[in-house]
Amino acid sequence: MAPPSGHALREHGFALMGLPAVPAVVAAGFGDHPLRPLRLRMSWTADDDWLFQYVPRAAPVGPASPVRDLAERRLAAGLSALLRSTLSGPWLDIHADWLIDLHRVRTVAPAGKAVRVEPPGPRPAGCAFGLVAVVGREGTGSLRSRLYGPGRVGPLVEAAPAPGQGILLDRRAVVDDRHELLAGAGGPVVQDLLVAHLSGASGQVEAAPGPALRRRPMLVRGPTGTVVHTRPALR
Repeated sequence: MAPPSGHALREHGFALMGLPAVPAVVAAGFGDHPLRPLRLRMSWTADDDWLFQYVPRAAPVGPASPVRDLAERRLAAGLSALLRSTLSGPWLDIHADWLIDLHRVRTVAPAGKAVRVEPPGPRPAGCAFGLVAVVGREGTGSLRSRLYGPGRVGPLVEAAPAPGQGILLDRRAVVDDRHELLAGAGGPVVQDLLVAHLSGASGQVEAAPGPALRRRPMLVRGPTGTVVHTRPALR
């Protein structure tokens, strides 16, 4: 699959794409149990680049685990590296901050069987874009993906992304997506799927403003990627 096309995403509501090399920490992260969701905040900076920040979730009942928090921060850093090139494109409004809810879905299909890949719960309110990407697969099998538009009268497209490939979705055009993992007759297949939901941090996604002067301050990063201060930025 070719890199995602902004034209294809705007015209058809989806784009087939290839992934960069998957960081080892991301591949290893699918072995965790349970696979807890992660959240990142994505902001455009004054040096014309995306800044990813890990957003800790509310701690469950009981004391927080520093070991778990460190592991999730390392995983978030690996996911940021993967998403930086995957999500960068003209479809993403640089004048908005984005919240990215990330889910890791491991599915096992017995030999010769088809298993539906269950989505990780409801999408967040205001979800504007989505990503469904095959991070890894062991065994002989394939993923069958169907995307549906409003009315769900026949699929918009049927695709079979392989490991290292995925589908970028405009959720305002694609209202439903269904996926099945098909195992070959020779044995079971295990698949690791990364599902991302992108929502405007303010809860609303607006069209990018026209003037060259960006309306809101841009983040400025220090040498280690930390936010130093903010200032307006010109393109």
